[in-house]
Amino acid sequence: MSAPADPVGVREAHIPAAPTVASVATDAPRTRSAVVDRATGTTVDALFRRAFRVFADRVAITSDQPDEPAWTYRELGERTDRLAAGLHAAGLRRGDRLAVLSETRPAYVELYTAAARLGVALITLNVRLHPDELAVIVASAAPTALVTSGTFAPSADALRDRSPSVTAWWSFDEPPGFAPLPRSDAPPPEPAAQPNDLHVVLYTSGTTGPPKGAMITQQAAAIRGLRLAQWFGLGPDDGFVGWLPMFHCAGDESLYGTLLTGGRFACLRRADPARILDLIERDRLSWTLLLPGVITDVLAEPVGARNLESFRFAIGYANMMPTVVAQLTAKYGIRFCDAFGQTETSYVLAHGFSGPGETPHLHKTPTPLVDVRLVEASGATGDGDSPEMVEVPDGTPGECVVRGPGLMSGYLDDPQATDEAFHGGWLHTGDVLRRNDDGTLSFVDRVKYLIKTGGENVYPAEVEHAIAGHPGVQEVCAYGVPDERWGETVKVAVVRAPGATLTADDVVERCRARLAGFKIPRYVAFLDAADIPRSTTGKLQRHVLAARGATESERVR
Repeated sequence: MSAPADPVGVREAHIPAAPTVASVATDAPRTRSAVVDRATGTTVDALFRRAFRVFADRVAITSDQPDEPAWTYRELGERTDRLAAGLHAAGLRRGDRLAVLSETRPAYVELYTAAARLGVALITLNVRLHPDELAVIVASAAPTALVTSGTFAPSADALRDRSPSVTAWWSFDEPPGFAPLPRSDAPPPEPAAQPNDLHVVLYTSGTTGPPKGAMITQQAAAIRGLRLAQWFGLGPDDGFVGWLPMFHCAGDESLYGTLLTGGRFACLRRADPARILDLIERDRLSWTLLLPGVITDVLAEPVGARNLESFRFAIGYANMMPTVVAQLTAKYGIRFCDAFGQTETSYVLAHGFSGPGETPHLHKTPTPLVDVRLVEASGATGDGDSPEMVEVPDGTPGECVVRGPGLMSGYLDDPQATDEAFHGGWLHTGDVLRRNDDGTLSFVDRVKYLIKTGGENVYPAEVEHAIAGHPGVQEVCAYGVPDERWGETVKVAVVRAPGATLTADDVVERCRARLAGFKIPRYVAFLDAADIPRSTTGKLQRHVLAARGATESERVR
């Protein structure tokens, strides 16, 4: 496959012996500037290798599964060496891409560290997506190999005929039709990754069309981990409850911050509230993310005889459910960090803290190494200092645009979307914020009406596209409405085609056949065309529909 452009070396063709993976190799830097760039930059691989040495005898990785024993940092390093040697022998080289479809588990962490050693980019796949959605991503990303867990082997198997770039199909569990990950006792290859090499691709939904892959470089990943560790004061006695999938920036970045500081990363395959509390007690863990849906379950879970004194803070979205946050912090005696961020910027772009039992104030402080401006939402063209990039006064809502070394480097193989995101020389987040007198930021709205349900992003256009093709649908509008469990959920307003007898069940079944479960509408309203609010140009006024909320009679049974 063709690999991304190499900024520091000259690529050569590398033809491995069958049945290895087709790949490419990279020469050493050939110019003085490239040598300096290499010497003055950093990589997340260097972060990992330092941790293996400095924290060798400390426990690094644990699991909620009895057949997955804990690994020390030394053991994780040794496993990384063997896996990196095996992947290298199989033909993977710097610049190649490796797709992964799995829940969070120790073997996934091991694959992270081994791929980082080789400079191989991980294409992290959302396990909640429908195989048709996964096929679009894999075809676009063109990985040379794919790794799955046994749980998701059926979904991976459904991709075989639609993934021409994939020449090796591996699994953590060795289900039928998948080979085990290659490991070798041969000396591991020398670290190959460079600071600007692509490390991981995290997918985030687009307003139209397929999801976009946010490219995170080796250096950006390391900086994200460093900023997280500094901002939350992490140290060797801290530990993270890793129930978040690794395809989420929160799961991804929390791994870097944990390993950077010698803490424990506890892998959970699913967000079970009892297991979350059990692991906090067993491994003396101190922090986790509690997103809509999970936070209410953890709040409802009885503490019983558990000793949870190590638990010191949780991260989530306080603006979605401030009362629940206050109840949670009071129950567990912890602080809550009200987060603002996104895959493209890092989830520690700005945060606000509240203490036990306090109602969150919703004022967020920008984190270090990120330059934030609030500009007129129309955006700008030209350079970053052009007059078109008009910064709004304090107290006035404006679109949040940012600069900093931890940002994504663009969208994978999508230069048009990248140019749009970075126009004017700043990354446009698409979110509207307000700067307060004390320099903190308050979230106002989403420029593009993103629906955030249980930590997952859903754009109305993708739901509308799934429904609009039904012959019984004349028009459809999707939007978010409040939900006690998930913070927000999807509602659609549908105008039936003349004479059609479309039902809510028909709408849901059509979505179920085309979309991930979290994107399926939980409320369906049928309206006459005359009842659809429109602008003077005839466009649907989504915000007017959203303001009407949802009723029990509209809930899908």
